[in-house]
Amino acid sequence: MMFIDLYVSLVLRVAAGIIAIQSPSSPVSMERATAYAVAATYHAQRAGLDPFELVGIARNESDFVENSRGPDGKDCGLTQTRVTITRYTCRQLLRSYWLAFQEAAREMREYSDACRNHPDFDRCRMNRYNSGVHYAKHGFHGAYWLRVTCFTEAARRGIPIANQCRRVQGKRDIARLIRRYTPPPAQLATMPATMPATMPATTPAPTPAPAPALDREVATVDPRPAS
Repeated sequence: MMFIDLYVSLVLRVAAGIIAIQSPSSPVSMERATAYAVAATYHAQRAGLDPFELVGIARNESDFVENSRGPDGKDCGLTQTRVTITRYTCRQLLRSYWLAFQEAAREMREYSDACRNHPDFDRCRMNRYNSGVHYAKHGFHGAYWLRVTCFTEAARRGIPIANQCRRVQGKRDIARLIRRYTPPPAQLATMPATMPATMPATTPAPTPAPAPALDREVATVDPRPAS
């Protein structure tokens, strides 16, 4: 019974994190956030991963738009799974957030294993998700892991951060953003455990950053409604 309670509590925290980091231009309902949280938590636990990280990947890749598709038609769905490295079709990935999180978890488990002895472990495993075995280490694509880490930590803390994570260039940028938009302890103490943190009145809401092209270069959205 205790395990079930802990599992439900984690799902609710992940759902609150999704609501907190949703894109201002693509709002996510609580019902949808909870469905995503169930999928992310289930597949993360099966793979020995952090569900908040899967959520951070989905936010960075697609802004939680399920029917996102890359310009070459090969990066598909919520987590922009590349069809050349999965047994599922783009059509299946576009129609199923469950498969999207399943495949993201599978990839990240494989990359974590492959990068275990690398000195840049986090950069190695996350950037492989974005740019393959010969992953980028510099420039916009080299900073992919920082953007994912930023969204991950904001979700974990329930901090509404808009598109600010798309600007980060280093770990210090992430730390500054987290400090800036974390409500004071007194305000946090009055919030329900599953409620995403709200901005303190003295802190301006983050100005949505002009988002660069989404990672894995998502540029188009399939016009078909998601199932």
